[in-house]
Amino acid sequence: MPFPIPTRHDMIPWISSDKKRQRKQIEHAMFQVKYARRMKEDLLEPEMVDRLRKLQRDLKDHLKSGRLEEGAALADNAVELARDVHPAPRNAYGLRENLEVFVVVIAVALAFRTYFFQPYQIPTGSMQPTLYGITSVAEYEPNWTDKPPVRWGKFLLTGARYKEIRAKASGIMPNPEGTWNKSDTFYHIPVGGHTYKIHEDMVFRRGHAPGDRNPVIFQPGFPKPGEAVRKGEVIAKGLLKQGDHIIVNRFITNFARPKRGDIVVFSTDGLPYVRENSAYIKRLTGLPGEDISICEGKLVVDGKVVASPEVFERQYENEKYPGYSQLGAKWFFDRGASPRFTNCAFTQTLGENEFLMMGDNTNNSLDGRYFGPVPGENILGIGFFVPWPFFDRGIYNDAAGPVK
Repeated sequence: MPFPIPTRHDMIPWISSDKKRQRKQIEHAMFQVKYARRMKEDLLEPEMVDRLRKLQRDLKDHLKSGRLEEGAALADNAVELARDVHPAPRNAYGLRENLEVFVVVIAVALAFRTYFFQPYQIPTGSMQPTLYGITSVAEYEPNWTDKPPVRWGKFLLTGARYKEIRAKASGIMPNPEGTWNKSDTFYHIPVGGHTYKIHEDMVFRRGHAPGDRNPVIFQPGFPKPGEAVRKGEVIAKGLLKQGDHIIVNRFITNFARPKRGDIVVFSTDGLPYVRENSAYIKRLTGLPGEDISICEGKLVVDGKVVASPEVFERQYENEKYPGYSQLGAKWFFDRGASPRFTNCAFTQTLGENEFLMMGDNTNNSLDGRYFGPVPGENILGIGFFVPWPFFDRGIYNDAAGPVK
């Protein structure tokens, strides 16, 4: 007589499909009873609360002792009782559970974002090259990396994508004055009944936009004011880079004020010359009670050149940084304000709860040199990490580090 070969279920009987089903049935009943009790405990009679607790213990005992068949029979009654205690509309128990879990997850995420860590996108080039804002390269020639599906991987890794903006209808390119609107680094240009959002570097050569000191020079191929634009024609094109996304620690500001050199996010509420209800990202350069000046490209605090932390030495010595630039008085006179930081003699005295913020790219930064000190209550948090993009990003140190 041949020796019988044992089956898988003979060797490991507890993994049979019946026993697995019974285990799941008991575990599901335990969850339903516990869930119903917790949701209705403050409304139930004490006797019903005790009954539900006893059901939980009994189900757990059956599961531990391996009396799965008896436990499965008890589980059916337990689920019935749980659903009587905490019914769902039209018996949609699965939908109710998923919806409640979804609501809880969203609530936790919003609370975490509000009180602990919040992501921000760098919108402009005011912190370059420490942090990169939204930029574009109009002279870029597309290649194989800009074709699907590779282009999606390129965008995921670098935050860059080639973009062509084509006219949806024929029209005439209007004059920038009075018809173009600008938000951060984008122009909103109306042509042929449609408005196109186009990055400034796709429109003008860098440093040659209206309002700059240099003459206005359009990018090659961009339609000049008064020129006809045909439907389907490429108005602008280039490699659009989304800029760094920085995580900001909002929790730490509840216990300690930021230090000089920190990258700080603050609200623009109450500040002149900037948009209300917005948030800016700048470097903290001046602390409460200090006298701040700019002289020969350097930051001077209480009569001494700031050299610590190392980020300030980088501003003075690294060729990729412009140092701290003084301002032209005309900008202030045109707005009826007293000029700031136009020469070495100017000093900004900060109050007891005032901070001075400046961009690292002071040649192109609307910062505290223009709008003045920032009240402490406007500070939202301290930037400390850039999670995206993974490549071609700025450094993410709040003090100093290698420039990429």
